[in-house]
Formats: sequence, structure tokens, C-alpha cells
Amino acid sequence: MRAYGALSPIDQIPLPPDTVQTLLIAGSSGQAMDWAASTVGAASARAHLVRFTGFSTAGAQLNFMANLVSTHAGAPSSGTSVTTGTTAGSTGNNIPVLGQGTFQVPPWSTGFSVAALSSGYVMAEVWKK
Repeated sequence: MRAYGALSPIDQIPLPPDTVQTLLIAGSSGQAMDWAASTVGAASARAHLVRFTGFSTAGAQLNFMANLVSTHAGAPSSGTSVTTGTTAGSTGNNIPVLGQGTFQVPPWSTGFSVAALSSGYVMAEVWKK
């Protein structure tokens, strides 16, 4: 395992990321992507930590929703329901990210998705084991 001096996700990870992926989001729509070099899941891609950073096309902070296990990320709307899924095969949870957030990737995850109410970019920095 590659050591990065942390037992849990932290904001100031001391090593550069192994992979950086940038997604363009149009307002009220989402984008999905597999973990880099993965066709079977995060475990095979060795993805362990991900830091999402959102910024608008004008360079301001972008608030968005992230889903670490499926393509089901959606921007919040009136009547949005929350479903809880923490096992393989579930749609997972949409996690609100206010500009930037660091998360541990579930081992059964095959990819991630992000969605926002306004247009912008979301950068995913991934650290592997």
C-alpha cells in the first residue's frame, strides 16, 4: 500500500494525485465517469481517496452533488427523495459538495457521477493504494 500519512481522508494529502479527471457540467444535468483504468471497480483500479473540486465557468466556487458508486447523481429539486445505499449494486447516495470535498471510495464502486444546478467544471483527484 502506498503510504500517504493518513488513516482517514484529509484535506491536505501530502502527495500529488495519481489521476486527475475533469468533467464539464451543464446546468441541471450530470456527468458520469469510471474510475481510471477500471472496468471492474474501484478495487481493481485501486482508487482509495478522491477529492472533488467544483468551479464555475467564471472561476467561482461551484456547489454540486456527487455520487461515489453510480451514475445516479442528480441536482436537488423540489420533491427530491433520499435513498440510502451502502452495498454493492445500490445507487448510493447523492452527497452535497460545497466547493470541495475529500472522500474514501467504496471498494465496490465502478465509477462516480456529479451534477449541479448551474454550469461549471468538477475536477476529481484520485489517490490509489
